[in-house]
Amino acid sequence: MRFIVAHSSLPSWPKALDALVAQVAQARARSDTITRPNLGLVYVDRRHAESGESLLGSLRERLGVVHWVGGVVPGVFASTPQGIAPCGVAIMLLQLAQRDFRVFSGLQPLPPRSRQWRGAHALLAHADAEQSELDELVCELGGHSDAGDVWGGVVSPDRGEHFADAALRGGISGVAFSSRVSLLGGLSQGLQAVGPARTVTRCTDNVVYALDGQPALGALLDDLGESRRSREREQWRELVPSLRDVVVGLSWPQQPQQPAHGAGAVLRGLIGIDPGAQGVALAAELQPGMQLRFCRRQQHESLRDLLRLCTELRDELEQRREAYLAAGHGAGHHAAAPVRGALFVTCASRREDALRAELQLLGGQLGEVPLIGWQSAGEFSGAALHSYSSVLRVFAQDPAV
Repeated sequence: MRFIVAHSSLPSWPKALDALVAQVAQARARSDTITRPNLGLVYVDRRHAESGESLLGSLRERLGVVHWVGGVVPGVFASTPQGIAPCGVAIMLLQLAQRDFRVFSGLQPLPPRSRQWRGAHALLAHADAEQSELDELVCELGGHSDAGDVWGGVVSPDRGEHFADAALRGGISGVAFSSRVSLLGGLSQGLQAVGPARTVTRCTDNVVYALDGQPALGALLDDLGESRRSREREQWRELVPSLRDVVVGLSWPQQPQQPAHGAGAVLRGLIGIDPGAQGVALAAELQPGMQLRFCRRQQHESLRDLLRLCTELRDELEQRREAYLAAGHGAGHHAAAPVRGALFVTCASRREDALRAELQLLGGQLGEVPLIGWQSAGEFSGAALHSYSSVLRVFAQDPAV
């Protein structure tokens, strides 16, 4: 059965809540939609940031759903009859077996596996941008999952509020799903590499001074095609425009199979240069032996990689559809499209036109799938923190359940 999506762009929370309640009532009247939701996802933009606990209380009272996770985020969007569009608040109501999900936070740790809880397989997580050592925290959270899968992202950096049955600040929270909740999807990055993979040979904290034994800044400018004459004249300010879209793909020595750029790369921004010491500063802690590749953010590459992810997802869904029919289920909406709902998280640095193109592509590829999504200040996928990326997860109708 399909999950329920509702949304509103009204700036007043009471009026927005009325709109959500009306849409939920209309969706419940459909024969292919869940009727007893027990978990809600909610994302709101800054217009509703002051609502906090009263927002969650209103949702519980009006919709009868006890458990809610989500947060205050830079941007929100949801599926509508006209396609996927931005809004001010979006909710998704899920109906799952009680043994198959657990809300967690620093105040409410995940319990051990038991007869009442099948154990974590995948975790949807939301984190405060001010949380220190977030990379390590996400990786540690992955240790609670038998698949090492943590996905989601960082909430609005200026608000920092996330929801896990309460309005929280600091730390990380979310909801864990057992292996009985069928989740498909992955990570989309879509950058254009501008140079070869290089090895970090000298660095301090987040500044790399040497790559493959050569000055790091020189390597960056070589990859960007900048002339040596401009460097000799030290016209560094003229280089700033060409550096704004530079992103760095990183991989670690303990993961030699991981490419320096691609679906498994961890992306970080370039945040400065040191012409005197020939250093390049990145938004990441570095260590000698890391693999590094300079890349550029380009909209057409991002769309192409998102199309790749959607194509792989549709192929997997087709296999699920065939398995669904083979399991003896009758024809109908579920057999034609075995999808319950979808969640999409994308980087808040996307320009408005780039986000619009992403949402249009998603709508065309996924069709009439209940979907909500949000823009993040950092994306989680595979128990790692990424930047300049998109994460798509689909709740599939599993014939084994």
